Amino acid sequence: MQEIKVIDIMRHGPRIISPEKTVMDAARLMKELDSGVLPVGTHSEKIVGIITDRDITLRVTAEGKDASTTLISEVMTKEVQTCDGNTSVEDAAEQMSEHNIRRLVVITKNRAAGIVTLAELLRNQGNWRISDKVLHNLLGVRRSHHAKVEKCD
Repeated sequence: MQEIKVIDIMRHGPRIISPEKTVMDAARLMKELDSGVLPVGTHSEKIVGIITDRDITLRVTAEGKDASTTLISEVMTKEVQTCDGNTSVEDAAEQMSEHNIRRLVVITKNRAAGIVTLAELLRNQGNWRISDKVLHNLLGVRRSHHAKVEKCD
């Protein structure tokens, strides 16, 4: 059986947004692209962060910040998990599980070539065991996180 690589299932050619743009710009671009994630990069296309719909919800809306004046650089996630296109789907799943994330930026020749998401991994018809493992690991992380919550009377 041939090993499935990230390049086989990733979304190619992600739009990169400048960290100096506003969160409103990011939200509008996400809407236009029907995407919940944008890599954040400089003119040299070096990835310096990532902004997600979740970042906008938690770091802007929930904090009462103005999306039209808040810069992406102020609220983006700066630690971006990446892989290259030749990474196996199973290794990508392990990396997502290990870091409790749902997306990896795929880097080729020092540029963002694509994004692989948990959804793409789960759509992978070639090996359901990988999909099952990713879900199990993510749900396991979530269960252990929620297990720490004590009941309040």
